Amino acid sequence: MIAQSARRQYDLVILSDHGMTPSSSYRVRFGESLGRTVERILEGDAARTGERPLRSSASFTETSEYADISAQIVEAVAQITPESQPRSRRALRKFRDWVRRKYGLRELILPEKYRVEEDHEVVVTYSSCLALLYFADDASPLTLHQISHDQRRSTLYDELLRHAGVGLLGTREGPSVHLESKSGRARITDGVLEVIDGQNPLEPYGASVNVVRAVEHLVQQPNAGDIIIFGAYDGYEIVSFDDQIGAHGAAGGQQVFPFVIGPSHLDLETARLNDARDIHSAIMSRYVVE
Repeated sequence: MIAQSARRQYDLVILSDHGMTPSSSYRVRFGESLGRTVERILEGDAARTGERPLRSSASFTETSEYADISAQIVEAVAQITPESQPRSRRALRKFRDWVRRKYGLRELILPEKYRVEEDHEVVVTYSSCLALLYFADDASPLTLHQISHDQRRSTLYDELLRHAGVGLLGTREGPSVHLESKSGRARITDGVLEVIDGQNPLEPYGASVNVVRAVEHLVQQPNAGDIIIFGAYDGYEIVSFDDQIGAHGAAGGQQVFPFVIGPSHLDLETARLNDARDIHSAIMSRYVVE
């Protein structure tokens, strides 16, 4: 099309969204969703202490465009089944109705997105290999100090840290961000990471300047969770809290690497591209007429 348009010179620039890191399903690997894990930890702690547990219950969006998709797939198969096979059509529609009643395959297509206790004390929401956990009984964003000085909250933090499906926890610590894994702790302040115990917990996920800055920005957002949970990453495969075989929700592996391809005269290979705003200045500024 460019070649056929002789009256105007065009440049073709191709920009990707993000990369993908191979992942394994948390629910498949551990036999329960992350929300159920949180619920189980809280219930177990309450049984030991005699306190009332911070219970959780499942909640789904029934009006989602995806809510009925698995049943619709079964119905589509029933519709293309020849009328000469009425028993097969009836059986398929019975299965369709069962799927609608029991959800069936629905969890694979519309995974649990959040679990909320009836008094909204604990909320956990996730996408791919990143999860945000809120202690919603306190409207203010909590710090690590506040979490560690509350027995129920600190127990949940410690149990999540020890869980094989969790690789890293991020929390607020005054003006800094605190990161902790099973192997070490670190602090990020103004883009500078300082290891304060053991090994750098961010190392398996990539400790480049861009990753450090992105993690700091994420944890410090006022609407971010009180605990940021990263799925465990072994250098090749990352644990996804959704049922996915490819993850792109956080750091670790190829998910953090997009690409841009453009004509050589745009000099993109020398441009400094740290975030989305830089793309505009690096490309569009070349066409500004002074």
